[in-house]
Amino acid sequence: MDKILIIDDDIDFIQILTMKFRLDGYEVFSAISGWEGVKQAYEAHPDIILLDLMMPETDGFETCHHLRRLTNIPILILTARSAESDEIRGLYQGADDFVSKPYKHEVLEAHIRALLRRARTPPQLLAKANHYSDDILSIDLESQYLVSLGRKEKLTPTEREILTILLNSNDKSATYQELSMRFWGRYDKSSKESLAVHITSLRRKMHTLCNGISLDHEYIQNQWGIGYLFVPRKSEQHE
Repeated sequence: MDKILIIDDDIDFIQILTMKFRLDGYEVFSAISGWEGVKQAYEAHPDIILLDLMMPETDGFETCHHLRRLTNIPILILTARSAESDEIRGLYQGADDFVSKPYKHEVLEAHIRALLRRARTPPQLLAKANHYSDDILSIDLESQYLVSLGRKEKLTPTEREILTILLNSNDKSATYQELSMRFWGRYDKSSKESLAVHITSLRRKMHTLCNGISLDHEYIQNQWGIGYLFVPRKSEQHE
């Protein structure tokens, strides 16, 4: 039975969601504050977290940041705030998806199923190439880590799948439309911006790991008007 953790300060909303998800066959945990949610995530080990943004004291953005440092499970932001800037900020903090209230329950559950499926799909079933390695950076999709100079950065499920697609595109660009439809089931301005946020997060992790090295190479390159392309360093030695 999949476990869902709901973090929201609206008790009535939690009760309604809990009832619906239990009917859908989920085990449900809840928290009415950000810090309580972080504690519940540590203790209950949920399979997915639904997170509200507008909470007192510790808001959803800060909570998402702390959760992402603690766990790699999917985080879905579920909020009445629908501004694109909120979605982008949430994704920067490590969220995997964003659903705005009001919504249809079947749509929310479809997002949840997609995130759970993505998180559980073994990389070897997604890709022919699970690894990449050169003299600076190693990518291990099976363990979901970036490695450089003895340091590691954990990939989120969405970041792992983006890299899986890019590494297996056979030197061709993965288009904005292909990636957006794969992750969000739509191709519009919002999904394209969400994709750009995940790409930026991946690049930031790569640059952070390679700190102190004169790195003039961008692994994930923009193909303007088309999509993104993974470009190996010339000195690479693939595993």
